[in-house]
Amino acid sequence: MKTKHYLMMSLTLAVLSSHGHAQMLPNQDDCDEETQDCSTQGRVGDANRSIYPFKPFTTDHIKARLTALNEGENYISNVFQMERRGLNRANTKVQPWGGPYWALYQGMIGNTYQDKDLDTFVFSLRRNLDWKKNVSDYKKRAEKVHPKIYDLDEEELGKLAPSEKYDLLLGDTSFDLTNRIWAYAEKWGSEKKWGFLSAINLPDGFRVPSVNQRMALWEGICHGWAVAAGHTPRPERTVTVTLPNGKRMPFYPNDIKALISLMWANSTLQSNVIFEGNRCNKKNPDKDRNGRYIDLVKDRDDVSLLPRCADVHPGIFHVSLVNILGVEGRSFVVDKTAEAPIANQPVSGYELYYFNPRTGKEGPLSESVLSRTIYGDKDPFRSSRNAEATHIVGVEVKLKYVDWEYPRKAVTNGPGDDKISDFSFTYDLELDWRGNVVGGQWRVARKGGPGVVNTKTHQPDFFWVVPRDWKEYFKPLSLPAWNFSRSTLPPSDFAPAARGAHSFIYEESKRYWGVSPMCPVFPENGGAPIMVECEFRYPRPQPLINVIETLLDQSRR
Repeated sequence: MKTKHYLMMSLTLAVLSSHGHAQMLPNQDDCDEETQDCSTQGRVGDANRSIYPFKPFTTDHIKARLTALNEGENYISNVFQMERRGLNRANTKVQPWGGPYWALYQGMIGNTYQDKDLDTFVFSLRRNLDWKKNVSDYKKRAEKVHPKIYDLDEEELGKLAPSEKYDLLLGDTSFDLTNRIWAYAEKWGSEKKWGFLSAINLPDGFRVPSVNQRMALWEGICHGWAVAAGHTPRPERTVTVTLPNGKRMPFYPNDIKALISLMWANSTLQSNVIFEGNRCNKKNPDKDRNGRYIDLVKDRDDVSLLPRCADVHPGIFHVSLVNILGVEGRSFVVDKTAEAPIANQPVSGYELYYFNPRTGKEGPLSESVLSRTIYGDKDPFRSSRNAEATHIVGVEVKLKYVDWEYPRKAVTNGPGDDKISDFSFTYDLELDWRGNVVGGQWRVARKGGPGVVNTKTHQPDFFWVVPRDWKEYFKPLSLPAWNFSRSTLPPSDFAPAARGAHSFIYEESKRYWGVSPMCPVFPENGGAPIMVECEFRYPRPQPLINVIETLLDQSRR
């Protein structure tokens, strides 16, 4: 599964390791003019008709993807069975918790979020949005405040960044984790991934790509928050610790969420999630006459043309949604925007509504399924159907998710504090004669064609699921027990162990991947790039899991 692995890593490494939530801006694009073809012009030629949505996925391919996503063949793919089991609507067994995506330009969890005046955000854009100024401000803070950290009063201690509180809890007045986080932000902002290049087969007369020093507002650790929120218990109350000088320092629920989110963001689990779909790198994807997203040009990192903006496949999405969330009650993560910015969100529920694909009329499943023979020439996607499909049914999905939030001070946290949002989209499912899903197409409207106002689909870009054995990736180290009731400070053995976690490096190399990553390099005198072998070493600092587990446990007592 090297393709899945590479797609996942290219996404994670873009936001401190991939996926950062997303503050989405409509005109923001990830496309790099120098290393990618960013053109949105073109025509649908033969090469484009060789991939989805023009060429249908085979039934065997769909079954293989569903087997991977469900970790076995024990899943329901028959729509009539789904309805008989009452799976037209469902919620997760436990509601994921809301949290910040900890923006990269503000230093992620090194952000002293309580000093940000969100009410006057528009009038302080430079302080809030300029990553270079934020890095500079942190360096001044580290120089002036950190050496006098024990002189701070309790109110000032409460306003420290989550990572600063963590460092101080460990007695680390060098602030190792905090410095590593800010160092990553500065390196990424200045050089992007090329700042972490460890080896490259660079021919004479060639250079690595130039990069801009912009930082996307959506970059952060939403890939950590969104998945942790659906699998880790909610921090509910403030945990107060007493420092060696007798002063009390609070870990608010958002502070604990920050540490949990960073741990999940930089865990090796991120390289082993089950990923479905391909990230679309265009802010304005191309569309066909029916409003379906299509792919006209090959992405820089792909060997061949892929359905990047046409994905995720609706049939695979539908069956996965019903089984993972409906049957098992598990949350998964969806990128809710089909365009370039990433908006990872933990899914919390869904509602399904069926409709006749020819008339658009909503009704019971039994009255909405339409024979392909009857649909006939009225079917706008008839040439793109799976040959095994005998019937078509329209589906409208209302997908519910827990939305991200700005980091704010709050002494308690509960489900009522979360913002539950939703978005809706339509597609059809191709069914075999038994009612099993064998394909599908995204729709702008229920009747299939583009509307007057609504001219595009609102499909998710991709989704991903953690494997059922995810706890194997989060085992505490064998350290002395921390008896919090006796001392709110961890044992001295925790500090050196924490340093090891902070210094974790992820290697993207042939030694670990089996195949060498490839990088574009450019002739110094101008001309087209060529691809050469390269390797990267990405710092992925992680807080010590033993500290997090104790703080989380205390917050739930």
